Amino acid sequence: MNQPNLAGLAAWIGEDLLTWIGEQRRDRGEVQRHRCLGTTEMLWLMLAVALDTGRTGLHEILRVATARLSLPWEVSTAAFCKARGRFSP
Repeated sequence: MNQPNLAGLAAWIGEDLLTWIGEQRRDRGEVQRHRCLGTTEMLWLMLAVALDTGRTGLHEILRVATARLSLPWEVSTAAFCKARGRFSP
């Protein structure tokens, strides 16, 4: 399983836009927790969910997507949905 190149994703989205989104998230208190996903990682997960409709459920999509990022912890379905709901941009 290849690890995704988040630098490539960041370049595709644009560093200026990512910086602005990150600032907006911090100003709104969306990234206060130590374990909270960064803006690029959150966008990666949202894209994975949008593109991976062949899997049986959100839990499986998140498990595979976080494994590909080599995160040292899992993102639960509930946590992702809450974060996605708060992701204002």
